[in-house]
Amino acid sequence: MSGIFVTKRKISPIENGRIRLRLIEESDLPMTLAWRSQDRIRKWFLHSEIVSSEQHEEWFSQYSQRDDDYLFIIEEIRDLKKPVGQISIYKIDWEGKRAEFGRLMIGEKEARGKGIAREATGLILNFAFENLGLDEVELVVKKDNKPAVTIYRDFGFNEIHESSGLKKMVKVKN
Repeated sequence: MSGIFVTKRKISPIENGRIRLRLIEESDLPMTLAWRSQDRIRKWFLHSEIVSSEQHEEWFSQYSQRDDDYLFIIEEIRDLKKPVGQISIYKIDWEGKRAEFGRLMIGEKEARGKGIAREATGLILNFAFENLGLDEVELVVKKDNKPAVTIYRDFGFNEIHESSGLKKMVKVKN
């Protein structure tokens, strides 16, 4: 961002008929903090410490002023008709046309195991390549997170490095 304030882009919700991805709003913070605080989710985050409400609000304040970080709430709009998780494209290098993918979690128990994370991954990758004009998306995942690694491989991510229990994977635009 090179010290210059940049206005965050407005991004319309992304839908496929079953799920909608919409940008996080301040009113979502209690919900996303509750999801992130679940041990079964938190253990897969690279920074898996407990986050306080104050820390979460401070993160959101900084996030709101960045044009290289977009966190989407995943809403299941067909059956559950409610927010169920989150997913993100961040550290966007607009000139280099690349970014990181992550912060993926399904926080609502009744939404687990229904393919929602997979659908959200497909939607956000398509959005990153087609709408944001990116050529490359990378991620870092704990190598023991086999369900996530499987999804990422299915979407064409290739492992480029493994170290300290982490896999770095990259997907290049088709």
